[in-house]
Amino acid sequence: MKKPMILIAVLCCAATFAFGQVNPGVKAVDSLGMTISLPKAAARVVSLAPASTEILFAVGAKVVGDTTYCLYPPEALEIPKIGGFSADSMSIEKILSLKPDLVVSNGKIHRAVTEILARYGIVSYAYDPAAFEQIGQGMVNLGRLTGNEAKGGAAAAAFLDKIENVKKALSGLTADQKPTVFWEVYDEPLMTCGSPTFLHEIIETAGGRDIFSDLKTAWPVVSSEAVLARAPQVIMGADDHGEKLTFEALSKRPGWPGLPALRNRRIILLPAALVSAPGTLIADGVLAAAKALHPELFK
Repeated sequence: MKKPMILIAVLCCAATFAFGQVNPGVKAVDSLGMTISLPKAAARVVSLAPASTEILFAVGAKVVGDTTYCLYPPEALEIPKIGGFSADSMSIEKILSLKPDLVVSNGKIHRAVTEILARYGIVSYAYDPAAFEQIGQGMVNLGRLTGNEAKGGAAAAAFLDKIENVKKALSGLTADQKPTVFWEVYDEPLMTCGSPTFLHEIIETAGGRDIFSDLKTAWPVVSSEAVLARAPQVIMGADDHGEKLTFEALSKRPGWPGLPALRNRRIILLPAALVSAPGTLIADGVLAAAKALHPELFK
């Protein structure tokens, strides 16, 4: 397997340390394209989203605060809470009391919080990846920023290897053997995943064909008529949206009983913990989706 480019940076850094040439500061480019600089590795980190919490624990960072939505790994439950996921639910006072030298946000959605924190000299790194390689790069970057670059590189390699193993298992499939898939993110309004999202990549990597792969926005609203016209063979979604994706519920939507997915009862719900946030568990989500779409290849 061709090693991901992100590991080259890890090896170069290791070589630098081996010769005693240590850079006094650490830098990384975040999901917003901003170069984040710290005078030294962050020893206390606050996470503003479940995905970044997963990544930070995976790379060995010292997480001193996270949100009420951060449920994995189990250790995240014991961390002091700074609020919910939305910016207006977060307590600036609580974050400041934890004395972080790095805050990891979900990007633009948390800008109101990170702009205030910047006034107090607290640096923020935006983690909002749209693809598997970007998740791996996030592991390397956050490993570097927290003084755990070797562990970050190892975590990234393990993550990408899991996904590569799924690709190998499905490598013999022809295009006709890959069912067309509609992934429902939300029902009112009807929302799906566009091509620049990790959900789209889950579908395609797991051996499906996303019926809205031509849409270039991340979370587009689509019409029921558009779904009917594209006639998906499979309907997928996270199980926390499960009550909307039962056969009975979908059958009540005008025209939907005629869809191939409903005629063949191919409605697949995947654990939300594995597919709803771009963290370490996404690799397991890819495997779960592949097993659901092609169970014959995973006996």
